[in-house]
Amino acid sequence: MGSAWNWIGIIAWLLVLGYLIFIIHNIRHRHIRMIIMSKKTFSWPVLATDLALIVVFLAGFVFMSYQTFFNQASVTEERLVKVKYTTEPLVLQTQGDTGYMVKVQQGEGRAAIQTYTYWTEGHQNQVKSIHASIATGKTPISIGGKVYRWPSKMIKTADEEYSQAFAARVVATYKPGFWNGLGMRVGHNALDYTMIRVPSSTFVSQDE
Repeated sequence: MGSAWNWIGIIAWLLVLGYLIFIIHNIRHRHIRMIIMSKKTFSWPVLATDLALIVVFLAGFVFMSYQTFFNQASVTEERLVKVKYTTEPLVLQTQGDTGYMVKVQQGEGRAAIQTYTYWTEGHQNQVKSIHASIATGKTPISIGGKVYRWPSKMIKTADEEYSQAFAARVVATYKPGFWNGLGMRVGHNALDYTMIRVPSSTFVSQDE
């Protein structure tokens, strides 16, 4: 799991599973006892107890499901995540008389998620449009990327040093702690977003 903190979540799920086994056994035992002792197949008090046990289980199951699968942190929650920003210059690619820095491949189907391919020194990188955006023109930060609180000084420096051609990446990693451990997220990425900065749209090659 990457961290001892995540054992909090493992133990919590084992308790939920153990409680499920307990209530199944308990309900069965009480129903058999009711039939043997009172010769009845139905009792309101027995039903009420059954429902109470099931409600407690469902509450615990929903709570743990939310903590494990749906409770995602943002870059603003500094008590939960460690945020790292990096920038790297782009490398120009040529095809005949055309030069480009980013290639956009259209997705298929209803979602039509695009794939962005860009090059840095010695590397070819690919990101999906749901985790990336392209910034062109005078504004170094894309509309979709503004929510990630990029350090303005870092972006401005990169824009000048790399001639408006760089990839900026933000990675947020869950910190050690009780709540992250409960969700078994410690050491995992909360988000990984890339903003690709190019001087203009002419440096973006789009597949037909």
